[in-house]
Amino acid sequence: MTSTQRVTNGLGYAGLVPFIVPAALIVAGSEHGAFLVSFSGAYAFGIICFLTGSWWGMALAPGSRSALLLSNLYFLIAFFIFLFANQVWPIAAAVLLMGIYLAEQHSSLFSGFPETYRKMRTVLTLIASVSMLAIHIAG
Repeated sequence: MTSTQRVTNGLGYAGLVPFIVPAALIVAGSEHGAFLVSFSGAYAFGIICFLTGSWWGMALAPGSRSALLLSNLYFLIAFFIFLFANQVWPIAAAVLLMGIYLAEQHSSLFSGFPETYRKMRTVLTLIASVSMLAIHIAG
């Protein structure tokens, strides 16, 4: 494993902490539940923006107009749900995270990624989505 792969894995898995810890605390009945729902919701929105924003750099090289349009669509859906329908945001975030993952799996932009990255993204997406679902159910 190269040093870049170690950093990528470390950052990827560390990025799950703001999903897992609030979900566990909310499920356990923390008195800070409202704050934790807001915190994890804002973090999920940031991750969705980060993931779809990264598509721009990848799409510019091969000139993939569909990836650019889809990244904007995901962002706008996330933005308006986060802003105007916050009560359903945790479940919407789980669905959007899964949608982003599935779009990446079926796009030529991501076909050159190493198998280790694809496996890591699968794990990260599943854990983040399950955490947001738990927050929605228990929050």
